[in-house]
Amino acid sequence: MEYNTQRPELIISEYGRNIQRMVDHALQLETREERTKAAHAIVNAMVVLNPQIKEYNDYRLKLWDHLFIMSDYKLDCESPYPMPSPEKKNP
Repeated sequence: MEYNTQRPELIISEYGRNIQRMVDHALQLETREERTKAAHAIVNAMVVLNPQIKEYNDYRLKLWDHLFIMSDYKLDCESPYPMPSPEKKNP
Protein backbone atom coordinates (compact mmCIF):
# COMPACT_ATOMS: atom_id res chain seq x y z
CA MET A 1 0.00 0.00 0.00
CA GLU A 2 1.25 3.47 -0.85
CA TYR A 3 0.67 6.29 1.62
CA ASN A 4 0.40 9.98 0.74
CA THR A 5 3.43 10.65 2.93
CA GLN A 6 5.46 8.48 0.56
CA ARG A 7 4.26 10.28 -2.56
CA PRO A 8 5.70 13.51 -3.95
CA GLU A 9 4.28 16.63 -2.31
CA LEU A 10 1.49 18.39 -4.20
CA ILE A 11 2.35 21.84 -5.43
CA ILE A 12 -1.23 23.15 -5.14
CA SER A 13 -3.20 20.70 -3.02
CA GLU A 14 -6.68 22.11 -3.68
CA TYR A 15 -6.80 20.36 -7.09
CA GLY A 16 -5.63 17.00 -5.85
CA ARG A 17 -3.23 14.36 -7.04
CA ASN A 18 -5.15 13.49 -10.22
CA ILE A 19 -4.85 17.00 -11.64
CA GLN A 20 -1.13 16.94 -10.79
CA ARG A 21 -0.84 13.66 -12.69
CA MET A 22 -2.63 15.21 -15.66
CA VAL A 23 -0.17 18.11 -15.62
CA ASP A 24 2.75 15.68 -15.44
CA HIS A 25 1.30 13.76 -18.37
CA ALA A 26 0.85 16.95 -20.40
CA LEU A 27 4.53 17.73 -19.89
CA GLN A 28 5.40 14.42 -21.55
CA LEU A 29 3.34 15.00 -24.70
CA GLU A 30 5.46 15.42 -27.81
CA THR A 31 3.77 18.16 -29.81
CA ARG A 32 2.78 21.63 -28.74
CA GLU A 33 -0.72 21.06 -30.15
CA GLU A 34 -1.21 18.02 -27.93
CA ARG A 35 0.08 19.92 -24.89
CA THR A 36 -2.24 22.85 -25.65
CA LYS A 37 -5.25 20.55 -25.99
CA ALA A 38 -4.32 18.83 -22.72
CA ALA A 39 -3.83 22.17 -20.96
CA HIS A 40 -7.32 23.35 -21.92
CA ALA A 41 -8.79 20.04 -20.69
CA ILE A 42 -6.90 20.37 -17.41
CA VAL A 43 -8.14 23.93 -16.85
CA ASN A 44 -11.72 22.78 -17.51
CA ALA A 45 -11.27 19.93 -15.01
CA MET A 46 -9.91 22.41 -12.47
CA VAL A 47 -13.13 24.44 -12.78
CA VAL A 48 -15.22 21.32 -12.17
CA LEU A 49 -13.20 20.36 -9.09
CA ASN A 50 -13.10 23.88 -7.70
CA PRO A 51 -16.37 25.58 -8.79
CA GLN A 52 -16.14 28.35 -6.18
CA ILE A 53 -13.25 29.81 -8.15
CA LYS A 54 -15.84 31.27 -10.54
CA GLU A 55 -16.50 33.91 -7.88
CA TYR A 56 -13.25 35.65 -8.85
CA ASN A 57 -13.32 38.15 -11.70
CA ASP A 58 -10.34 36.75 -13.57
CA TYR A 59 -10.72 33.14 -12.51
CA ARG A 60 -9.51 31.75 -15.85
CA LEU A 61 -6.28 33.73 -15.50
CA LYS A 62 -5.84 32.34 -11.99
CA LEU A 63 -6.42 28.77 -13.25
CA TRP A 64 -3.85 29.16 -16.01
CA ASP A 65 -1.39 30.60 -13.48
CA HIS A 66 -1.99 27.58 -11.25
CA LEU A 67 -1.47 25.25 -14.22
CA PHE A 68 1.91 26.80 -15.00
CA ILE A 69 2.90 26.74 -11.32
CA MET A 70 1.96 23.05 -11.06
CA SER A 71 4.11 22.33 -14.12
CA ASP A 72 7.02 24.15 -12.51
CA TYR A 73 6.82 26.66 -15.39
CA LYS A 74 7.86 23.95 -17.87
CA LEU A 75 4.61 23.49 -19.81
CA ASP A 76 5.11 24.79 -23.35
CA CYS A 77 1.63 25.37 -24.77
CA GLU A 78 -0.51 28.09 -26.28
CA SER A 79 -2.24 29.91 -23.48
CA PRO A 80 -4.78 32.73 -23.60
CA TYR A 81 -2.70 34.41 -20.88
CA PRO A 82 1.04 34.98 -20.49
CA MET A 83 2.96 32.60 -18.27
CA PRO A 84 3.51 34.10 -14.81
CA SER A 85 7.05 34.64 -13.62
CA PRO A 86 8.40 32.18 -11.03
CA GLU A 87 8.98 35.09 -8.64
CA LYS A 88 5.22 35.72 -8.60
CA LYS A 89 4.50 32.20 -7.29
CA ASN A 90 1.52 32.90 -5.06
CA PRO A 91 -1.27 30.29 -5.40
